Amino acid sequence: MKADEVARHQKDRLEGAILEAVARHGLASTTVRELVTLAGVSKSTFYEHFASKEECFLATFDSIVAEMAEEVAKAYGSGGDERERLVSALRRFMEFVVERPDATAFAIVDSLTLGSAGIAHREGAWEAFEQLARQYFVNTAPQEEVSDLTVRAIIAGITGVTYGYLRSGRTAELPAQVEPLIDWALSYQGPDSEAVLRAVAAAERPCSIEIDDEGDEGEPGWDEPPDSPLSRATLSQRQRIIRAAGRVAVDRGYESLSIPTISAAGGTSNQTFYENFNSKRDAFIAAYEIASNKALRFTAKALKGQTDGPEAAGAALRALTEYIANDRMYARLAFLEMMTAGPPALERSEETTKSVVAFIEAGKGPKGIGVDAPRIVLDATAAGIWFVIQREVAHGRDASLPAKAPELARLALAPLSTAG
Repeated sequence: MKADEVARHQKDRLEGAILEAVARHGLASTTVRELVTLAGVSKSTFYEHFASKEECFLATFDSIVAEMAEEVAKAYGSGGDERERLVSALRRFMEFVVERPDATAFAIVDSLTLGSAGIAHREGAWEAFEQLARQYFVNTAPQEEVSDLTVRAIIAGITGVTYGYLRSGRTAELPAQVEPLIDWALSYQGPDSEAVLRAVAAAERPCSIEIDDEGDEGEPGWDEPPDSPLSRATLSQRQRIIRAAGRVAVDRGYESLSIPTISAAGGTSNQTFYENFNSKRDAFIAAYEIASNKALRFTAKALKGQTDGPEAAGAALRALTEYIANDRMYARLAFLEMMTAGPPALERSEETTKSVVAFIEAGKGPKGIGVDAPRIVLDATAAGIWFVIQREVAHGRDASLPAKAPELARLALAPLSTAG
């Protein structure tokens, strides 16, 4: 082969190698040595193509998404009326998932483990799919503008549902979900019902309860250094280790987390760490669970006194966004660093999405909100809302989230609402 053909063949083999390695044990445990062994090339050849395993990962991600986007765009342009074209495009996407589950899992599931480093890249990759959705809305009802935030939430909802089916090994069921997902996506086109307007109005009102940074039972807030005299006097060694793991992950990223750094930040020894935890991931997940429980308790307080119905959903989303805007620890742990910690942490991070589903279901009531929405609609809606929040956190715009609560309330209830 010619030199350029050899180089392209080597690059393809390295991309195939990282696809195999990541599917086996995740990106964090994948090494350059393993990749060159699987690809049958030298380490110097690897570095001729990629500066790091992360760069190799992103190049592979780009190749998969580009192929997927080409197939979907071709299906969208295959003819028929606008809805038929949209159905064809989504069906082709789902068929691609069924045909190539490993490649799709790499793009949709494994790419989450890059954390904040991969978010901008993922956003750019899904832009082609967002453009198709925008084109549909412009072609069918140009006078009824669908916001960019809503379009992003729709694509994120579809990929979020796909993520769930990939994780549970049920990809063969995805083509049957095309029509429900299309109906869900198109529910955002048209006027708001009276129930949606009520939810939006509730989300516009600032939360009436104060966010308390104190720990349980009078413990110091999480802003207090875990090795300070106050922390040493009031917290157990286990509690200090947990707080140290959370602080280090938020300040430096999960990849920088190690048992020595946790021990140093908590003012404990490595031996003490191992007396309490088996791994850095265990301590990190413990920090997430405490932060997540605090956020859910705050949201539950905000819901007290609210009747079930649209106002409850709007109030819940307002409370959640205010809490995220005021708790950097929770914001970064729940929406950025948690995914970086690999499969066990991915399972725990799904609890955040489940809480969003609960807030959506709080909006059910007798006045215009349907009570029999398919589960896939709830899951897609929650995934879309989760992505909107993650995007703001990733770009350092946590403080803007309460202002977006009204639009999140609309995202939550429009699919469940009958037109008013």
